[in-house]
Amino acid sequence: MKKIILLFLLTSIFWNNADSQITRENWLIGGAASYSSLKNKGNGIPRNYQIEFQLSGNVGYFFLDKFVGGLKPVFESNKVINGSIAVSSGTYELGPFLRYYFLPADRRVNILSEFSYEFGITPSSGNPTLYSNNISGLIGCEAFFNQSVGVEFTIGYSSLKYTKSTGSVNTIIAGIGFQFHLEKDN
Repeated sequence: MKKIILLFLLTSIFWNNADSQITRENWLIGGAASYSSLKNKGNGIPRNYQIEFQLSGNVGYFFLDKFVGGLKPVFESNKVINGSIAVSSGTYELGPFLRYYFLPADRRVNILSEFSYEFGITPSSGNPTLYSNNISGLIGCEAFFNQSVGVEFTIGYSSLKYTKSTGSVNTIIAGIGFQFHLEKDN
């Protein structure tokens, strides 16, 4: 209960001073974490589980009011458990992103959408390195604590295809992150 009261007090202190910097010629720097899990069973497919944890960053520039584009580095950690065999891997991705905020810049909470493409490399010891293409889209909201810092909650869809594979991995992802809006010095 004490944690909830403390969170409420901190939010109300920052809430009165919130005014976002989602206008032209400002910078966006931030990151997010997401988690997903997959369970295959039945229909001739051996039962297996996959757990994925993803850390992503972003560095962007507001070309227009409420519209930002930039680069997004991503690290993914995967663990696949198939019976008694567990295989872990890490993937490094980098690519462009575009983000749009729908509500006016003076709103304390703003709705956003983002689309991105990342090229990925999954190094593997003893096996060939895997290369992938990942296209994702997400929607969510960002709540601004003040004019420079916001916390975002997102949900999205990702479609990843390995270059030498015929199928794709489609995933629904939920994430949380922080964004720092840096105002251009005049």
